[in-house]
This record gives sequence, C-alpha cells and structure tokens, in this order.
Amino acid sequence: MAKTIRVILADDHALVLDGLKLHLADTNDIEVVATASDGEALLSAIEIHRPDVVITDLMMAGMDGFAVLEQIRQRNLPVRVLVLTALADGQALQRVVELEADGIVLKTEPSRQMIEAIRQVAGGQVVYPRAVHNWLLRRASRHQTAPDADPTHTLSDREKEVLAHIAQGKTNQEIASSLHLSENTVKYYLKNVYQKLQV
Repeated sequence: MAKTIRVILADDHALVLDGLKLHLADTNDIEVVATASDGEALLSAIEIHRPDVVITDLMMAGMDGFAVLEQIRQRNLPVRVLVLTALADGQALQRVVELEADGIVLKTEPSRQMIEAIRQVAGGQVVYPRAVHNWLLRRASRHQTAPDADPTHTLSDREKEVLAHIAQGKTNQEIASSLHLSENTVKYYLKNVYQKLQV
C-alpha cells in the first residue's frame, strides 16, 4: 500500500479551506493533518505535525505565504511546499520561484490538477504551471540575446532541452524518459536553470 501523504492546508478564507478538505477527502492517499489561517499558525503546525507537504496561499493576513516560505527555507524544515494562489502576475510568481517553492498551482485550475500536484511534489518533483515555464523561457531568451549578458547565466544545451520540455507541460518523469536521464538529474538541471536565470 502506498504511503499516505500528510498535508497541512493554509488559507485565510474558511470557505477555501473547507473546499480543499472536501476535495482531498475523496482521495485515499492524502490526509489533511491540520489547517491554518495565517503564517504563524502554519509554522507552528509544521513543527507539531511534521507533514510531507504544505499547501499555502500567498495572500494571508499577518505573515503571508512569501514570509512563510522564506521561514521554512531559513529553518531548513523538512517539508515540501506547494503554493496555491489566485495571483498569476509575473512578479509574484518570480518571488515564489526565488524562494524555491516546490510547486505552484493556480486556484483557477481544476481540483484534480491540485491533487496530482500534491502527489508530484510529495514524490520530489518540481511542479510549476506552464505560464511560469513560459516566463522562464522568455527570461532565458533575454539572457541569451542580451549583448551585455553575464556569461555565467548561459544555459547549457541540456539545460535548454529540459526547459523546453517543461514548457510543453511534461512532468520530470516524462522528461527523464525522453532524454534518457534519471529524475534526479532532471531536477539537478532545473535547479541550475533557476539559479542561472537568477530566479
């Protein structure tokens, strides 16, 4: 039997939390161990429950999702972070990528996509919407063509290949299969891409 994925949900709207819990109750491999309505409560819940995945909104009263993500990384908490947000603007998404969120799901996506993203993130994959990958590709293109571009930001051919597959909406597993690489190698290339593009 597959291991149950323990999750904590964080959103400052009770209706959103109730809706998320209802959707996840229909799964047999995901268990909601706690909910939180602000960042401070979320950090406390992580310490108490030690979940596999945290699903958090960005815009919350008090400590918002950005600050929570920053705290999780600074404290080296052993939890994967999936950002669930209505924000689709480049600046907000760039900040999420900079803070090394393990995944982003837009609230406009169907619930099955969020559920699949939870499973992928729990399995060690990085899950970003196509809009984020397209933005990364545009940023990569600017770095490649800018005459004064820092050469340390140049992507290798293999990194460009991985990024192109990601922009097509492929999972890490599908990319690994297409390029005859391990999933860990794909994740390594993705991390390099994000670092080189300074995102």
